[in-house]
Amino acid sequence: MATLVMSREEKLSQDEIVLGTKAVIQGLETLRGEHRALLASLLENVAGREEAEPGAQERSGLLRRSLEAIELGLGEAQVILALSGHLGAVESEKQKLRVQVRRLVQENQWLRGGAGRDPAEAAAQ
Repeated sequence: MATLVMSREEKLSQDEIVLGTKAVIQGLETLRGEHRALLASLLENVAGREEAEPGAQERSGLLRRSLEAIELGLGEAQVILALSGHLGAVESEKQKLRVQVRRLVQENQWLRGGAGRDPAEAAAQ
């Protein structure tokens, strides 16, 4: 898997972060499947024998810890995706509110412009 090294001046866009996160999720899911298969195979071999293979307990412990770390990474990646979606929705709402404020300002100016005139002048228009 490629490692991404960036200087402080380089900044990823939100889309680049989401794409990278999705790629990481795919890699972690594959790795999780491989670890689960290895752990199941190891436990099956240990259960089938009366004497445990030397180091089998240690290997199963390492695999379990590794699986926990993978699950944590997957959870964090899901949080990043959810946060990105939320930020997109907030930005969209912010844009809608800006448009509404502009429209209300224009309407207010129009109303103030009409209120300062004579009623006869307003009626003529």
